[in-house]
Amino acid sequence: MALPHLIKYVYTNGTDEVIRRGKKIHAIGYVELADYDELLDAVSFRVKDDSYSTYYRVSIQKFKDPKTLSVRCTCPYNLGDICRHEAAALIQLQEMLDKNQLKAEKVDYDQRHTVVKMKIIDLKTLRLLSSPETYAAAETYLRTSKADIFYAKDEMVQATVEIDGVEYKVVIRKNEERNFDTSCDYEDSKHPLCLPKVIVFLQLLNTKGPYYFDSIRNWDKEKNKLLELYGYSLTDDLKGKFEFTYKDGKPFLRVLDTTIKRITPQELSRSRTSMATVEETAAPTEQEAEQEPLPGPAQRLGIVFNFNTNAYPNFVIEAISGEPKDDYASYAGKVAKLDLGKFINTDLFQESDRQLIPSVRKLQEGEITKYLNRNSPFSGIWENIIHHEDDALPEETKSLIVEYIHPKLKKLLLDIAENPFVFQLSGKKAFKTDNLHSVGVVTDPITPYFKVSKSGKEYVMECWVKLNGHNAPVTSNDVETSLLFIYNDNIYLWQKIEDVSLVDKFVTKGRLSFDEEEWPAQLKNFVLPLTKDYHIDFDQSMVSEIRDGDPEKRVVLQEKGDYLVFQPVFSYKGFETKAGGKDDLVIPAGDKVTIVHRAKEKESAFMGKLELLHSNFIRPEGGQQLALKGNDVLKNNWFFLFVDAMKEMKVPVFGYEALKNFRFNTAKPQTKIHISSNTDWFDARVDIVFGDQKVTIADVKKALANRQQFVPLNDGTLGILPEEWIKKYSLLFRVGEGKADQLRLSKYHMSVIDELYDERNEEELVVQLEEKYDQLRLFNKIKEIPVPEHLKDILRPYQEHGFHWLNYLQEIGWGGILADDMGLGKTVQALSFLHYYRHHFGKLNALVVCPTTLMFNWENEIRKFTPSLTYHIHHGADRIKSKDLFKEKEIIITTYGTLRSDIKLLVDIPFDYVVLDESQAIKNPASKVTKAAGLLRSKNRLCMSGTPLQNNTFDIFAQMNFLNPGMLGSIEFFRQEFSIPIDKFGEPDRKDHLRKILYPFILRRTKEQVAKDLPEKTETILYCEMDEEQRNIYEAYRNDFRDKILGTIETQGINRSQLTILQGLMKLRQICDSPAILNETEKFPNHSIKLEEIGREITENISNHKALIFSQFLGMLALIRAK
Repeated sequence: MALPHLIKYVYTNGTDEVIRRGKKIHAIGYVELADYDELLDAVSFRVKDDSYSTYYRVSIQKFKDPKTLSVRCTCPYNLGDICRHEAAALIQLQEMLDKNQLKAEKVDYDQRHTVVKMKIIDLKTLRLLSSPETYAAAETYLRTSKADIFYAKDEMVQATVEIDGVEYKVVIRKNEERNFDTSCDYEDSKHPLCLPKVIVFLQLLNTKGPYYFDSIRNWDKEKNKLLELYGYSLTDDLKGKFEFTYKDGKPFLRVLDTTIKRITPQELSRSRTSMATVEETAAPTEQEAEQEPLPGPAQRLGIVFNFNTNAYPNFVIEAISGEPKDDYASYAGKVAKLDLGKFINTDLFQESDRQLIPSVRKLQEGEITKYLNRNSPFSGIWENIIHHEDDALPEETKSLIVEYIHPKLKKLLLDIAENPFVFQLSGKKAFKTDNLHSVGVVTDPITPYFKVSKSGKEYVMECWVKLNGHNAPVTSNDVETSLLFIYNDNIYLWQKIEDVSLVDKFVTKGRLSFDEEEWPAQLKNFVLPLTKDYHIDFDQSMVSEIRDGDPEKRVVLQEKGDYLVFQPVFSYKGFETKAGGKDDLVIPAGDKVTIVHRAKEKESAFMGKLELLHSNFIRPEGGQQLALKGNDVLKNNWFFLFVDAMKEMKVPVFGYEALKNFRFNTAKPQTKIHISSNTDWFDARVDIVFGDQKVTIADVKKALANRQQFVPLNDGTLGILPEEWIKKYSLLFRVGEGKADQLRLSKYHMSVIDELYDERNEEELVVQLEEKYDQLRLFNKIKEIPVPEHLKDILRPYQEHGFHWLNYLQEIGWGGILADDMGLGKTVQALSFLHYYRHHFGKLNALVVCPTTLMFNWENEIRKFTPSLTYHIHHGADRIKSKDLFKEKEIIITTYGTLRSDIKLLVDIPFDYVVLDESQAIKNPASKVTKAAGLLRSKNRLCMSGTPLQNNTFDIFAQMNFLNPGMLGSIEFFRQEFSIPIDKFGEPDRKDHLRKILYPFILRRTKEQVAKDLPEKTETILYCEMDEEQRNIYEAYRNDFRDKILGTIETQGINRSQLTILQGLMKLRQICDSPAILNETEKFPNHSIKLEEIGREITENISNHKALIFSQFLGMLALIRAK
C-alpha cells in the first residue's frame, strides 16, 4: 500500500534537505495546532523554526483530497516546492489523523501497510491501536499457541500466525523515523493493528522485552568500538571471552575472561594506525572514472526525451551540452551527454540552463526508485516493483510512477517551453548528435475525450484528443508512452494524472470494444462515471433527451463538525443531481443513455432564496451547498423558521435521522404549569413535552445555565426552546429549585408568579393560591393607613406613600430598601413608621445602624419628629453594654463599627426592627460587618440607601440577603445568573429578570419624580458694588494680568496661553470675594463687599433658622465663619 497522501506530498515536493529538517522540526515538537475547520477541510499550524526562535504559520487547505491539497507558509525560505515548516506541518497533520485527534471522517485501514507510532513495543499503544476484542483474542491465543517467527534480523521480524486453519503472514520492521511499519494479509479495516499483528507484538514483548527490535539491529560498528578497547574486533573468536547484553535497547560489552584487560590509549592508537594501513594496502586500486570535458564558453544545455527503453514509462530524460550557433537556435557541432549522477560544473551555463539540472535529476531512475521504495515499504513481499522488460508492471506501481513523474514533467515543460534545445530520440537509434530530432513544447495541457457508437453487435468506445484545434485519435501519438503525447513534432502533457491511467487503456488500439451482454454494466460502471470529468460523444441512435423546465427540489441536511450543511438536490423526472456541476446529466437507460438538460437558472434562484434565510450562510465546496454554524442554527428559533419556510415553498427536508449533533425535534414545546401555595413557598408542577418526548426541569435549567436554546430529548433529538418561551418562563426556572417535574419558589418570588398570572394562557397556566394569593395581590395595591396625627402636616405626599409601603412590608413579613434620593427624607419616613408601630403593637424595640457621621442626625430627627420615642446612642469607648438598658429604650442607635465589635451582645436581643442606614456599607458579603448584620435577630428588617447599587450588580446581593435570606440564591448562583451576565456582558434579559425579582422590595423616588410635592425653589440674586479699596486691588491685578497674557500670546500663541488666562481669571474671582484669600507673599486686608452683604442677609432674613452656605473657595468660608 502507498504512503498516506500527505506524506507522499512531502516526499514528492520536498528536497532531501527540506524533508530532513521537516522531520527534525516535527520530532522536537515545534508544531502546534492553531486552527481547524472541519467544514472546509482546512487546518493551520504554528511552527517554530529549527534554527531561529521564529514562529511561522502554515495553512493547509483541502487536506482530505490529494487533488486539491494546497499548503502555504509565512516564512521566506523555499528550497523546493515546499519549505521545511510545511513539511513538518504535513507530518504532524498525518500523525493527528492517524490518532483520530481531529475527529475526522472514518478511516479505513489497509493491513498490508499500517504505521504504528511507537519507539519500543508498548502495551498501552497496542491497546490503543487495536480493538478490545482483538487484544483479548490475542491474549487468549498466546495461552495455547504461538506465532512462528522464521526471520528476525536487521530490525525486521517475519512470522506466520495460524488462525482457524488459515495462515497469515506478518512483517514488522523499524522505519526511518524509528517507528514500526507493519504488514499482514488479514482483513481488518477499522484499526491499525489486526489480530495477527497484535499476537506477534505481544509474543515478542512477553518473550524478548520491549527493546527487542533494538537488539536485532545491526550494531556491528558500535560493537567493534567496544571490542577495540580490549584489542579485539568482531572478526575474532569471541567465544568464552565476551558477551553482549542490551540495556534500553543499546549494546553493552560484558567481559567473561578475567585475564583480558583494557589496552592503553597508546596501544589503541597504534592498533588503529596499523588497521588503517592494512585496509589501505588490501583495498584494490580503482581506475579513475573518465571525466567529461567541462563545457566551454557559451555552452547551452539541452534536454533529450529518449524513448529507446521498454521500461515503464517507456522514456527517460537526459541532458546534453554543446556550443550553439550564432542564432542560438541549434547546436554548431556535436553535443556531449552529461552524467547527471556526477558533479557538473554549471558556471559556464546561463542561469535558465542551471535551473534545469535539478529538475532533470529529479526525473532520473534513481529518484523514481527512491520514491517507489518510500511508497511501497512492503513491496518486496507482495509484488516485485522492479520492472524487467518482459514482465508486466503492477498497476499500483505504474500509478506511483505517474504520480511522481507527472507534476515534475509539468514543471519541466514550462521551464523549457522557450528553449530551442529540446530533442526526441526514438526508433531504437543510437545516442548520437545526428539522431537527435528537435521538437517543440506545448505548455497547454491536453485532455482526452471519447466517442461511443454501436458497430454490429459490439459497442465501441474510442479515445480522441484535441490538439491546437485539431482532433486526433489517441493512436496518433508518435511514441509508445501514455504519459506524453508527441504529434507533429510537438510534445504535449496530459492535464491530470488520472488522464494518463485512462489513456493507457486505449494506447494499443485507440478503442475498447464491449459485446451486447456486458455493455449495460460497462455503460453504468465505467463509461457514465467518466461524464463527470470528460466529454463523451454518444451516437445519436443511443441517446434520448429530457427537457424539464422546473425540477423538483429538496434539501438534505448533513452535519460537518460545528456546521449544519444544507445540500439542495434537484430531481428531473426521477433523475437527481446536486447544485453545480455540468449543464447536462447523462443517465443509463438499458444499453442507451438519457441526457437530462438542467434548468440551471431555476436551480440558482432556489439557492438564492435558501441563502436569504440567514445572513451567516457560507458556501463551501465551490458553492454547491450552504452551511451554517450550530449556534446560528439554534439562535432565535431560526431552525423552526427554516422548516416553516420549506413547508411554505413545498420543499421536503431530509436527513434528520442521520444527524448526531443536530437531530432536531420539529415539534414545538407544549407547556403546562400548575402553581399552588404553601406556608412559605410556592409549588409549581411543570410538564413540558415536544410531541411525545417529555423534558425534565433539570434539562431546562441546564440549558438556560449554558445559554442554550435547546434541550436533549430521550429519543436523541434536540427540542428547540423558542425565544418567546424563554422570555416568558426562563425566570421561573432560574429562581425555582427542582429536578423532575416540580419547582419550588420562595415566598419572596411572588413577583415572578404575579407576572405569569398577568400573562397567563388558561391552557398553559393554572394558578391555585386561593386566599393567600388574593391577599398578596391586595397587598400589591398597598392599602393606606392613618399617618401619626402630629406628622400629618409635616409628611409630604410621597413620604406618606413611603410610610404606607413600610407598613405593607411589615404586614407580609418582607424586608425592603427605601432608596429615595438624598434629601427626600428617608429618615423621617422610617421614624414615622416606627412611631406607628409602637402605638399599633404597644411596644417597640428597634436597632438603627448608621455611619458615625449620621448618628447624631438620627438623634436630632427623633427629637424633632418623634419626641415621644425613647432612644439611646450605643457608641464610644465608655458605652454601656447592658441588655436591660437596650430593652428599656425603644430605639438603639449605633454604628457599623460598634455593631461589628458588640455582635455577641446584640445577637442575643430580639428586636422588632433593625434599620440599616446607608446600607451599602454591607455590600461585601464576605466582610465582618455584613456577617454581623446577618446574625441579628429581628421580626422586621429595613435598609435605607440613596445608592444601593454603587459599583456593580453584586452590591445588591448582601443587602437583599440581609433583608430576605435566600431570596437571590447563593453567592455563586447570583454571580453566575445575574452579576456576570449583567456587569460583564450587559445582557438585557438578565437585567429585566433581576428587576422583576427586586421591584417589590425596593422603593426609590428621585427628586425629579417628586418635584411636584416639594416646595418651589426660590432664587434671589444680590448685586453688590466693590468699595474703593477692593476696586483698586482688583484693577491693579487686572492690568498686570492683561499685560502678561498679551505677552504670552505674542510669544507662545493663543493655544499655549490658556493656562495663564485661567490663572488670571481665578485671581480676579478671588479678589471679588476678598483680597484676603489671595495666596500671595504680600497679604492684603479683608476688603469684601460680599462678606458684608451676606452678613446682612443672614441677620435680617434667616434669623434663628439654619442655613447652608456654599463657596468655591475654602478661604471665603473661613472668613464667613469668623464673621
